[in-house]
Amino acid sequence: MESMEDDISRTFKYASDFYLQRLGLIIVFSVPFIFAFLIPVLVAAPTYLSLGGVFLRTGSTPELSLFDITVTAAAYAAAVFLIADTIVNINIIVRSKRTLNVISQEILSAMGSHATRIFYIYTLALLLLLVVQLLTYESPFRSWIFPAFSLMLSYLLFFVPPAVVIDNSDTADAIRRSVYMALKNPHLVLLWSLLGLFSISVLKVGGDFLFSSPFSSYFVLIANSLLLLPFLTVLQTQMYMEKYPLAR
Repeated sequence: MESMEDDISRTFKYASDFYLQRLGLIIVFSVPFIFAFLIPVLVAAPTYLSLGGVFLRTGSTPELSLFDITVTAAAYAAAVFLIADTIVNINIIVRSKRTLNVISQEILSAMGSHATRIFYIYTLALLLLLVVQLLTYESPFRSWIFPAFSLMLSYLLFFVPPAVVIDNSDTADAIRRSVYMALKNPHLVLLWSLLGLFSISVLKVGGDFLFSSPFSSYFVLIANSLLLLPFLTVLQTQMYMEKYPLAR
């Protein structure tokens, strides 16, 4: 029986090898990530760039008009769908390589439905986060309630994308599979999170060293969209597929 260290080593090796072998194709498929992160910034929405991502200024939410709320919601919906679709595309590439199957027309036709399912789940998660933010807006415990809830939700939904693409799960089943995998393999989620945090921090330091503000923020966003986030997506999918012995 292989040790946990061997499993993790194999997972990282495959993800790294695959990423480097298909880097050109992965970058092409990852371009929509840039547009997804830029959409909320370019519209009149209370957003800001930080660590290669786009975040909502919830403190400005009560001051928004109905039109502002509609534009912000539409921008975030478009961004989330682009993110979901891009993640699906990368997952399809990984799936075809690991299972030694050609990307068939059937799989290609399912890409739209896969993206839609992930979009539904991510949108629900964002709405839950927004509700918690608003409910705790004036609470003295907000500084720990919201981060704790956000961390828990992100942890439980971590394996949703590969659950949808690899197992062709519907929305409810994808959530169930993700929760099961996350609870069974907390070490994988932790390692992925630490690697992502370390990598984006290095990008941030490098961006601040090479460029002045606000160009450093856009450098981090582009590098995160085309290089870091695609690798983390490949790694996430590989972690999920380790549950199948024949895929090792």
